[in-house]
Amino acid sequence: MNKIRGHGFTLYGLLEDIPELEEERFFIWQKNIAAFDLYIIADIWNSWRMLDQLLEHVDTRKILIVDSGDTNRFFPWNNLKTSWRGIWRKRKLLKHCLGYAKREIPARWSEAVGPAMQLLPNSLYKSLLPEKILPISFGIPGSKISYITPAQKTQRFTTHIVDADIASVLHHNKHTESYAFTNEQDYYADIQKSMYGITTKRSGWDCLRHYEFAANGAVLCFQDLNKKPAMSAPHGLNESNSICYTNFTDLENKLNAIAEKDYEKLLQNSYRWIEQHTTAAVAQRLIASIHPTLPKD
Repeated sequence: MNKIRGHGFTLYGLLEDIPELEEERFFIWQKNIAAFDLYIIADIWNSWRMLDQLLEHVDTRKILIVDSGDTNRFFPWNNLKTSWRGIWRKRKLLKHCLGYAKREIPARWSEAVGPAMQLLPNSLYKSLLPEKILPISFGIPGSKISYITPAQKTQRFTTHIVDADIASVLHHNKHTESYAFTNEQDYYADIQKSMYGITTKRSGWDCLRHYEFAANGAVLCFQDLNKKPAMSAPHGLNESNSICYTNFTDLENKLNAIAEKDYEKLLQNSYRWIEQHTTAAVAQRLIASIHPTLPKD
């Protein structure tokens, strides 16, 4: 697990392994690939060849694309290494698909296609992108939510602090880039005894850390949250359930102004937020957005 990003905390190894299904999964292309109601391409950047193959057997209108990348670029507008013919061919694969779900959605569509197309009139950028763009986010398994009371808090901040400036002030420098814990139990225990968890934008705005902190009872202190594009995840964070700050002084002033009863309310609202962002809730919203008639239960 130590070779897996994040040591495999939170998401790995939760589903029962059923060996009898191994053969079914392996031979699905030959047996009954056209028998399903919905097909999800979970990582278009690395699975576009699978989409190309799938389109030979399946109605495009049954296919949902998920872009799991941290970049705000849309497939296939990643760089200039791909020929224009290759880019145009890949772009055509997305035509008429049910939707294109993405976590990192920029405020300006020009950012979605990158510098290769910067000379186009602004009105044309949207035409280069998928027809139906669906915001999506990370989620956390509901089983990972632990309800902690303010009385159980023994420290102000989590040990793992990704904001280097905050970490330097608090002498947590070694935990900005490396992981502070090697097992999930210790990681969660540290969050649960902390009032606040420091988080920031890194490769993208969304990351599992936000959800791990909130699920274990640490109110998010999110650097420059007010600069996040509205359609980019995480969604639903605001002053009622998190703290937006710019630097250590700003954060210190805001936290010192929070009374005990105000912190309790913040924590309650933080739990309400994470309850709406379990993996099940995120998946149900996504499916409902393309099939509004599907039952919610």
